[in-house]
Amino acid sequence: MLDEATLQEHLDTLGWEASPHGKATYRCVHATDEGELTVYLRLQENWLVASVVPFLSTRGNNSFELSRWLLRMNRDMFQHKFAYDEDGDVVLTVELPTESLDFGEIRGALEGLLAQAVDHRATLRSAAEGGDELDDDDD
Repeated sequence: MLDEATLQEHLDTLGWEASPHGKATYRCVHATDEGELTVYLRLQENWLVASVVPFLSTRGNNSFELSRWLLRMNRDMFQHKFAYDEDGDVVLTVELPTESLDFGEIRGALEGLLAQAVDHRATLRSAAEGGDELDDDDD
């Protein structure tokens, strides 16, 4: 079972500067080619949840096309998923069961989260601003 001390060691090894952000929650900021990404990690009883919140701020103004595109991306991504949060914004998340979670699995999931965020951020920003349409070629 993953505990907070072990999670902190893993984050340090990965070079993720994590600052506490509530109970069993950490905030990490990463510079990427698509700008800064803030990832929140929450260690729950049986799960480690890492999320980019918000991934795209829409305030609930989500089109049918956006929802369809998010579902297509969810189908094609391994482990990582898009969702809407309680404010209607788009979030990108990965959830890992903590029972026998090892460093390699955490590294792969977190690096994958950043890679997916960078891959899809420009597409969603453009679509949200009325630019390019979302289609199957954007993955």
